[in-house]
Formats: sequence, structure tokens, C-alpha cells
Amino acid sequence: MIVEFLGKFHPLLVHLPIGFFLLAGFIKVYSFWKNKEAVDSLLPMMLILSFVASAVSSLTGYLLSQSGDYDSEMVAKHQWTGIAFTILISAVYFSRNFKRFNVTLWAFSTILLMIVGHLGGSLTHGEDFLIFAKETEKPQVLDVQNAAVYHEIVQPILKEKCYSCHSSKKQKGNLRLDTPEFIMKGGKEGKGVVPHNTGKSLISKRIFLKESEEEHMPPKGKPQLTESESKILEWWIKEGASFDKKANQLVQSTEIQKVLASFQSSDKEVKTKTTNTIPEAEVEKGSEVSILSLKKSGILVLRVASNSNYLLINLRGIDPSASDIEALKTLKKQTIWLNATNIKKAETLALILSEMKEIRILHVNKTSFSDKEMGILKDLSQLQFLNLSNTMVSEKGLENLKGLKNLEKLYLYKSKVDFKNLNFKNFPKTKIDTGGYVVPTFETDTVSVNIPISE
Repeated sequence: MIVEFLGKFHPLLVHLPIGFFLLAGFIKVYSFWKNKEAVDSLLPMMLILSFVASAVSSLTGYLLSQSGDYDSEMVAKHQWTGIAFTILISAVYFSRNFKRFNVTLWAFSTILLMIVGHLGGSLTHGEDFLIFAKETEKPQVLDVQNAAVYHEIVQPILKEKCYSCHSSKKQKGNLRLDTPEFIMKGGKEGKGVVPHNTGKSLISKRIFLKESEEEHMPPKGKPQLTESESKILEWWIKEGASFDKKANQLVQSTEIQKVLASFQSSDKEVKTKTTNTIPEAEVEKGSEVSILSLKKSGILVLRVASNSNYLLINLRGIDPSASDIEALKTLKKQTIWLNATNIKKAETLALILSEMKEIRILHVNKTSFSDKEMGILKDLSQLQFLNLSNTMVSEKGLENLKGLKNLEKLYLYKSKVDFKNLNFKNFPKTKIDTGGYVVPTFETDTVSVNIPISE
């Protein structure tokens, strides 16, 4: 109790060493022109105050980290850089009579202070807090009544509005909302969701509080839930908070039907976003035995539209077993959309992709997918959208995509691609999303490159 109480002083105290150190730095610069006795006596005092404040901030920061509300890896980085900064301040103090060495220590201390501050801001506000906000692109819902309520409607809401405080990176109140297991587990203040009971569900209780109240979710200053999003979350909980049921399997009032309809992509949006994604040629229905087997393994399998046998498969970060791989192979004709994000074994993914020639949309981001596996993609002639963000793929591996005439969008954020060496002329009809890299273009280039403000 006392530890938690003292830890709460960290956000207040953490600004003191910054203020004292910057003031000391100003005095130091001023002393280059006005070397007065008053300056010489004031500077050591400011450094001592900065050291003491930094030491106390480090201690309260450590106590605050014991709450378990923050990502341990980032906390460790913030903690040790903070301690290093404290030590450097003392070094600056004791070396003040050695002019050249002292100036070098000042420079290192200033740089380290910026790093400590950035890590602290990332812990509090999220890793992208310095990046200009970008509207999150939500997954399109082609047929809302046949949509999986949690995966296609609820989860995108939570991801956009709640993950910054309640995910693997930060667990405010020990509450995580990024997986079904953690949602049901809840946090310090209770269970995130109690099926059929909105009054006892932490999510529904907090989202309907006034924004000015301290316990309101999301907190003031963060992107707020829309009225439709709040109603969807409340409805989902009232109907049992199922993680696998479709919308048409849950009871819907007239009001909820209208709200659900607002989540469905319009015909114009579907045409714009998924140009020719669904093949015109019909295909036979996929094996129900295989589909059921995959669902039992936790893999999401959905029809891309109510009147189509083509499938969307989301591995949900699950590395498929041998039986899962065989089941996926039996659905190779029907699968046109595959999400393999966070799969650990690239070789397993390669086995699957070697069979699936009909894929139009493919996500292999946040995997160990590398140039070695890229050779398999050159046979995916129907591929239109490819996400290689956060992979080991380099510009050499992209050579395998030159023959893909239908490739419309290519995501390369945080891949190993060196954009200075990438020949954009190999992709004249492909929009390349670099996620913030500055890519040079010339009048002779015929490529269209989309560089978003943030990722």
C-alpha cells in the first residue's frame, strides 16, 4: 500500500531533475560570457538539486513500476537510462573544474536526458506519442450480419481506443484487453467483461462515465468511443460476450440493427478497397471438416461474403500444427485472404503458401519471413495486397515480386529493405507504403509511392 502510494509521486517528481538540469545548463552557457562569482556559486547548487531530484525520481519510478501496469522491457530501459543520467549529473558536478572534459559530460548528459524523457513518454502515452495521429484503417466488413462480432467489430474498436493503455505494452490497472483470455481475466478493479451483465463488466461501467471523471475510459485526452461503438460494446456484453459467434446469431433490437449497419462497408467502399479481390468465377464449397478442424485450433475461418464460398483465414498468431497445415491445403482453392501476422515459424508459413495460388490479400507482418521464403511468392500471380512490415525481407527478396502484375499495394514498414537501393521501376503499378521513410522519387519514375505521416 505504502509502495503504491509513494510510486504515484513519480509523475510529479520526474519533472524536477529536468527543470534543475536545464536551468544549470543555461547558467553554464551564460558563464561562457559572464564568468561572475554568483554564477560559479549557483551552478553547483543547481547540479546538486538536479542530482537529488533525479535520485528521488528514480526511486519513486521503481516503486511505481512494481504495480505491473507497464511493459517490463520498456520499464527496464527507462529505469537504467534514468540511473545512468543520475550518475552523469554527479560526474558533471565533480568535473566542473576540468573545462573540456566537463563540456563533454554536459553533452552526454543532455542527450541521455532526452532519451530518458522519450522512454518515459512512451510508457505513459504509447510508443508513437510523438508521431502525428493517423486515422486507423479498420477492416472492412462486407456483410455485417455474417461478420464475427468480436474479431471483425469489437476487437478493432478495442484496438483503436483501448490498446494504448491495456495491451502487452501497458497494463493500466493490470487490465489487458488485447486477447479474449485477458479480457475475461480482468484487472485490479474487476473483470473486464462479465457475460450478460453490463453492470459488473468493467468495460461497460467505465465507458459510460462522464469524460471528466478520472475512471472514464478512454481517459480524457485520448480518442473517445463514438456513440455507435459504445452501443456495440454494451450489446456484445449483454448478449454473452461471445468470441466466436456471428452477428446474426445474437439477438438484435431495431436500434442495434441500425448501429451494426453503420459498420458495414458501403458498395462504393468495397469496390474501392477490394478491387477484384473476390474472383468472379465461382468455386466449390470448402471442406466443412477442415474448417471445423481449424476453428478448434483457434484459427478464424470466414466467408468473404454471404453469397461466396471464398474464404478469409486469420491464423491469429497461432503456429499451425501438421494437421492444421493439411486442413489449410484442402482449402487452397477457396482461400483468397490470409492473415499470418505474428507467426513464429517462417518455414511453416512457406509450406502453406506454396499451395495457395489463389491468395489476393496476404499479411505476413511481424514474422521471421525473409528473402529465403520470398521465392514462394513469385507464383502467387493473383496477389493484390502484401504486408511485409516488421519482417526480415530486404530489397533482394523483393526481386521475386517483379512478375506479379496484379500487385496493387505493398507494405514495407520496418522491414530490412534499403529504399536507397530499391529499384522502384520494378513496381510501376504498385503503391509502396514505407511507413514514414523518406523515399526519393524522380520524374522518370512511374511508380506511385504512398508515404504516410505515421505508422
